[in-house]
Amino acid sequence: MTFDQILERTKPYAIGLVVGLFAAPIIGFNAGWITTTTASTQAVEEARVAALAGICSSAAGRMASASSTDLATLKGYDNRAKRDELVATIMTDIQVPADILGRVSTSCSRSLS
Repeated sequence: MTFDQILERTKPYAIGLVVGLFAAPIIGFNAGWITTTTASTQAVEEARVAALAGICSSAAGRMASASSTDLATLKGYDNRAKRDELVATIMTDIQVPADILGRVSTSCSRSLS
């Protein structure tokens, strides 16, 4: 077998290797199979905020029903101060890390509006 024959037989494999090395990262990142550390960290933080905001809004519902208050009265821009006061009261009972406290409070208030 001569060198030209070996080169001719390995040519498709070499082309496949080059195309694969180029296409694999593009396909992997776009399909979501590969994530970066920053994206993973942001996803975890968003999940923490969403979970704690859900706890806050359910506690608001329980507090409103215990005090015979309708949550519909807290909806709208005009009732923002009352809503923020209710959220602040609830947030004192929930142990929320300081780094996401503001985001949880905002998310909880938005879920009530």
